[in-house]
Amino acid sequence: MSNKISVITVVFNDKAHIRQTMESYFSQTWEEKEYIVIDGGSTDGTADIIKGYGDRLAFWCSEPDGGIYDAMNKGISHASGDWINFLNSGDVFVDEQVLQRCMELSKGIEADILYGDSQERCNGRSRHIEAYANPGIMELVPAYRHGASFVKADVHKANTFDLGKRDQLGYALDWEQIHRLYKQGFRFRKLDLEIQSYQKEGVSDNYIRSYWYNYIITSDGRFNLRKFLHFLRITSQTSIKRLIH
Repeated sequence: MSNKISVITVVFNDKAHIRQTMESYFSQTWEEKEYIVIDGGSTDGTADIIKGYGDRLAFWCSEPDGGIYDAMNKGISHASGDWINFLNSGDVFVDEQVLQRCMELSKGIEADILYGDSQERCNGRSRHIEAYANPGIMELVPAYRHGASFVKADVHKANTFDLGKRDQLGYALDWEQIHRLYKQGFRFRKLDLEIQSYQKEGVSDNYIRSYWYNYIITSDGRFNLRKFLHFLRITSQTSIKRLIH
């Protein structure tokens, strides 16, 4: 089984972090890999930094697009690897051997999606974010963070991000795509390691909206009492915790 990994970074006007993210990819010891960078037409110097790595990239472009998920779909279309991973600007692999360990741990495992744990950074500190070992939890909540996963390329190319749902689901199209793969019966397998480190602050750091998007996705857009009660319970619990702390 070939294990070439296509790592895709999407970015727009993030001169402060793009180099760190790209260097994280280039530090990886796994040799069967390629790097694709999709820039949305940055005007702050981001594109100049990417251009400096041009001869080491499988593909890159800097042009206007329809947002992060449109850019991700564009990256998928240029991927030639066996697995696809997204390393968004500002995120990094936890160390230089992540790709190597992922491929070694996956030997003999029958899977369409491999996933693992994450590391969350906030105010100079980091904490371990454990992914759920049982993918069945996706009946209610995401089992893992999107960047901490590897999807078979043929599966991803046939199941891209649904841009027709941008108005309804905003920044949750990655979870919608993951949930769609889960409902279609694709095989998810957890690997016992941290994969990516990400900054907590960001567009998706709005827990009520995130929980609502989660309810819409897991209920397939139809009213589901059990899942609606879960939405109310987890929203209330999070609100109380934030008030206490």
